[in-house]
Amino acid sequence: MANCSTSPRRYRASFAIILLVSSLYLSGCSKWNVEPKEQAPASTLPVVEITNKDVFSISGRGTVLTVSFNVTATTSKITIKELGICYSSSTKAPSLVDASGSTAQAKASDLTLPSSVGVTITAKGTYYLRAYALLNDGRVSYSKADSFTI
Repeated sequence: MANCSTSPRRYRASFAIILLVSSLYLSGCSKWNVEPKEQAPASTLPVVEITNKDVFSISGRGTVLTVSFNVTATTSKITIKELGICYSSSTKAPSLVDASGSTAQAKASDLTLPSSVGVTITAKGTYYLRAYALLNDGRVSYSKADSFTI
């Protein structure tokens, strides 16, 4: 018959050895747990830049704004669905999803880059605008906000 008093000691010794080996193994791998993982780039959205804007009056018709802009893709996997501008007399950063409803939009006639959009505005005041590129996946990239006064 086995001696019961030596059995717990043997288990404690085995447990201590397992703990020691495990801690040595884990300490050798700890650098994998401490070092930061490589981060994905902050944004893969294309860069939209306004390259030119012209404001001129047409007698009896109002003021015409023509905005030229370019889009530079950050990766070849980007597919543009729509190009255009958003403009507003009250929202300083107009967007396609303006909850106030004060932003107007003008779409480019095609997807040719660089692109240009023209709109006729009849009310005088200061207007804010941003060019945009709507991607197939639903994301939108905007240019920096710009303004003009008529």
